[in-house]
Amino acid sequence: MPVSERTDQFLHSKLPIDKDEKVLEVYRHHWFAYASNWIIGIFLVVVIMALAAGLTMIGSDGSGLAQYRTAIISAGAVFSAFVLLGTFIPVYLRSQEQLVLTEEALVQMLQPSLFASKVDHLNLLRIDDVSVRQDFIGTVLGYGHITIETPGEQDNYEFLMLPKPHDAARSITQARENYEAAMQAGRMHTTLGEAPAAPAIDPQQYQQFLQYQQMVAAQQGQQPQQPQAAAQPDQTAEQNNPPQPQ
Repeated sequence: MPVSERTDQFLHSKLPIDKDEKVLEVYRHHWFAYASNWIIGIFLVVVIMALAAGLTMIGSDGSGLAQYRTAIISAGAVFSAFVLLGTFIPVYLRSQEQLVLTEEALVQMLQPSLFASKVDHLNLLRIDDVSVRQDFIGTVLGYGHITIETPGEQDNYEFLMLPKPHDAARSITQARENYEAAMQAGRMHTTLGEAPAAPAIDPQQYQQFLQYQQMVAAQQGQQPQQPQAAAQPDQTAEQNNPPQPQ
């Protein structure tokens, strides 16, 4: 889907992408990902209220559970409210999940819980393959599950119930090829796989280090040379007084 200027600014402020990095596509879940939760929640509410109404019909002559009709209906309504709340939470969490494709990376935004979020950043050069899975309902409604395969032991990326999954897979593959071609042509640069840069050296500290080395060298040059080890006394005396002939 086209990325508006407001969405682009929001993504650049929230995601680990460069300010000059262009956002190509933003993918969200298919509408059926939300509707399926609401269908289940509403179905449970209908069952609960029908059960509550059925219980109040027992002993309609005033005996049995009929005399507790108001309490049973109220309890069913409260329980139904909790069911709807429990349905809203996963729908909200799923609505916060996105798959963002830029010209250099693929960023997945997940919302595991109300108080925790997860952002996965994958360089496009790390993508080995993109596969799509569709079941019968997904084929009919036009959604599928997309898997981003990565090399080595790195975990694969999965995004479930994506609308038009084949178009998304094609766009991701094309973005990877364009990024690789741009790098080979020298139009873009990446630090992927490069050794970390050497730390910068402070010129003032370097000059102080040189002066310290010169001072140490000068001190070593002024020290008198150590005399060689003296010969053994017996050998010296023998050399100075050779034995007299008999």
